[in-house]
Amino acid sequence: MKAYSLMLILLCLAAGGVNAAEAPAKAATCVACHGADGNSMNPEWPSLAGQNVDYLVRQLNHFRSGQRNNALMAPMIAGLSDADVMELATYYAGQTPQAAASGDVSLIAKGQNVTAYCVSCHGGKGKTANPEWPNLAGQQASYIEQQLAAYKSGARQHPHMQVAVRRLDATDMAAVAAYYSQLQP
Repeated sequence: MKAYSLMLILLCLAAGGVNAAEAPAKAATCVACHGADGNSMNPEWPSLAGQNVDYLVRQLNHFRSGQRNNALMAPMIAGLSDADVMELATYYAGQTPQAAASGDVSLIAKGQNVTAYCVSCHGGKGKTANPEWPNLAGQQASYIEQQLAAYKSGARQHPHMQVAVRRLDATDMAAVAAYYSQLQP
């Protein structure tokens, strides 16, 4: 099983065009979900490429402390040191992000209108000026929808986000996700 996992990771690294020597050793466990270069191909998982270092560090620390609960992430980050977290965050922040363009194209115009409230934190084109907040441009639409729903249900906590999503329904969330997924990061 370990040999199979290692082979899968090496194949993913080779397919993604990233030299394995460039990536931190601890990134090998990140590849299957977040892509060799930090651009996730799976709509359920976020892309990390080009994300803010501070945001990535904070989120990894939230996963390590249990403040963010995810059964898949917990074992992956359990043994990371503060130095590992910083190294991974710095590596992924330095990767070139790509647009996922994975949302329902018929909802993009509606999404642009719904995001009027979002731009104050996440920027007019999904790129934030605040390193503590995530860039949304190019993220997987399904992932954005999941996170919006988690904020709305209270499963994920942030005071600004709870206010931002309280009036959004499922169609609004899908529209926001479609809009941000197609933006060039």
